Amino acid sequence: MSRLLRFVVHRSLAGQGSELKEYLLGVEVFDRTSAFDPRTDPIVRVEARRLRSKLKAYYDGEGQEDDLIIEMPTGCYAAAFRMRGESRPEAVVEENPATSIAVLPFSNLSPEPDGEYFSDGLTEELIHALTKVRGLRVVAWTTAAQLKEGRDDYSAVGRRLMVGSVLQGSVRRSGERIRITVRLVLTESGQYLWAETYDRWMADLFDIQEDIAREIAESLRVQLLGSPAPAESSRRRWNVDAYDRYLQGRYQWNKRTREGFQSAIQLFSQAVTIDAGFAPAYAGLADSYSVMAELGFASTRDTMPMAKTAALRALELDPDLAEAHTSLGLIESLYEWRWREAGVRYRRALELHPGYATAQHWYACDYLVLLGRSDEAIERMKLAVQLDPLSIAIQDSMALAYLLARRYDEALLEFKRGLEIHGRHYKFVTGMGRVLAHMGRYDEALALFEEGRSMPANLPSLLGAMAQTYGLAGHPERARALLRELDEMAHHRYVPSTARALGHLGLGEKSAALDWLEGACERRELPVSSLGVHPGYDLLHGEPRYEAMVRKLGLRG
Repeated sequence: MSRLLRFVVHRSLAGQGSELKEYLLGVEVFDRTSAFDPRTDPIVRVEARRLRSKLKAYYDGEGQEDDLIIEMPTGCYAAAFRMRGESRPEAVVEENPATSIAVLPFSNLSPEPDGEYFSDGLTEELIHALTKVRGLRVVAWTTAAQLKEGRDDYSAVGRRLMVGSVLQGSVRRSGERIRITVRLVLTESGQYLWAETYDRWMADLFDIQEDIAREIAESLRVQLLGSPAPAESSRRRWNVDAYDRYLQGRYQWNKRTREGFQSAIQLFSQAVTIDAGFAPAYAGLADSYSVMAELGFASTRDTMPMAKTAALRALELDPDLAEAHTSLGLIESLYEWRWREAGVRYRRALELHPGYATAQHWYACDYLVLLGRSDEAIERMKLAVQLDPLSIAIQDSMALAYLLARRYDEALLEFKRGLEIHGRHYKFVTGMGRVLAHMGRYDEALALFEEGRSMPANLPSLLGAMAQTYGLAGHPERARALLRELDEMAHHRYVPSTARALGHLGLGEKSAALDWLEGACERRELPVSSLGVHPGYDLLHGEPRYEAMVRKLGLRG
């Protein structure tokens, strides 16, 4: 931090404050190489935030008699100087929407009623291709998919997503022929930068995708970016039928339901049966198995070994497939507790595909925050939110990162932001309840929990949080009733042991809670990975059995 402070002060005094960008600071102050990419490495933002806090603490303490105050206003990296008593300089926001794009869901004009999976899949594939353009922020598919209505109002889309351009198009598929129409539009003026129609055979689909990505990159390079276009794609031409199954699989996977995952597994399996060298389909299998376990739709022992086999096969076929590295990172962290190896996997994924919102998301919330590196995790989550601003899962994880960092006021704000964007969604309703419970505001928390139960959210994890809160609020009979309900639920679905452990902790029953947690560790249940940072387990700190589990998980030395 001293080195950073000296650097920004000297440059600012020399009149070069406007040149203090993340890339320059990463290379000159933090010894990053010329390949440093601020989108994948938030070191500058993390250390700048620490420096701002340190400066404030200094001037509030031992420097309270100093006449001259040095600050680094939020939103920039130049130093600002003022005399004590003068007003603070205004924050500078250097958001440039011209360097960002949203690929809106392509309209499905095919005569087949179920052709939407194909138009959606083509949109998602183009998003993936464009995220590899250095310096371009591309809104992720999860957010783009929510803009099927109102996609002709370019200025509204631009304001909502903070993007300077949109790609819009349509797909008509008839037998072995395909017709794709695309147009690239500036959101502020509505001016067309480029438009084209492709009328080809389905076998030419991969050429069409590469042509579109190349034309967009060249248009944006000239009109917006001033940075090199991406290199030519080197991917192999997959079997068209296998690719069709793959697009259907991703369509089902994106539903994030038990039935959707099961259908996705069948479709990805069909894809690799048709084309055994189709690496993305193996990555799709890995994602399906692992996320099913993470969401509690299946036991870890049934799915995680299959997820790892599929991810390793994908990397054997394509060592540069970022999606497979990301999946393996999740497995190595949450299931195998091989944190060092998982970190390498995540960083490799982000090096290959810095615009991949899922990699930013999982690296932050399934790795960094669990290791207690909350400042880094929160900066990563901010990147994920920028890439996928309408994602429910990412907004929920943004709030969760603040909760696990015990920054409860900020966690509440993020959950409230989720409610503003998505309405009374159960994740944000019950998430606010969890924060309020940890703040000791039990009545308010329980009211939100009960509201969550009235939604499609009668989940074991919610019942565990409710049981703990009722116990802490002095209602042991209600806590025990919820524990009995969890026992009954376990007869017909997977119930994580952490749900029962939290219920017993609310009743002050440490031994019973530790029994459940030790069993969870033996079964390698994914939720125990938060054991070292979750405030729900604070009552166990210092207990020998708890400390032994945390060491076993690799969360402490």
